[in-house]
Amino acid sequence: MNIVEFFQHRAGTWTSTRTSHHLIIKKAESGTSEIHLEMLSVQDPQVIELCEQHGFNPEQALCAAKVTWNGSMEWDNKDTVGEGNHKGFTIFVPIADGDDIQQGHLLRHQGYAEKAPVVGRYVMSSDDVLSLITEYGTVYSEEKFWFPRPNLCLRAGITVGMSNVTSFCTEIRKVPPKSENTETARTATGAST
Repeated sequence: MNIVEFFQHRAGTWTSTRTSHHLIIKKAESGTSEIHLEMLSVQDPQVIELCEQHGFNPEQALCAAKVTWNGSMEWDNKDTVGEGNHKGFTIFVPIADGDDIQQGHLLRHQGYAEKAPVVGRYVMSSDDVLSLITEYGTVYSEEKFWFPRPNLCLRAGITVGMSNVTSFCTEIRKVPPKSENTETARTATGAST
């Protein structure tokens, strides 16, 4: 599986159950969310703008995806639980390192820890595990995604810096993706191989 196929396989609506361990205070919390991923055309104006904002040629975009989430965690304000305390969206655009599409830059419309555009790294391993690595100044974040079954995605992450947190998510697809747009990925890059 390559990075384009990974995003295409991740498309759809997922129910996520998350457990986070806050290592400094030695406590854990759980939460649930709904995550929706849709593939975007590499010619979408938002994709072009994101590439140009970070100094990349939009022609380098392998594919693009918009991820929307809505959920809550155990420690959220009890008066507003269920109203989407953790709600937002971001756009992902992978840019390969040269001819190797299995690793490269991952542009995001906004990061998880900061509400600003960010450039991280992605690495797609030979055993189909996707690693996303992001550094925010003194904060380091790494998340790994894999599919034990077609409609089951597991996600494990660690954030080190101002807060030291590990997390594990089990995500089950409840709505399959819409039929694929033929312009969502670049075929000239070899992304379809």
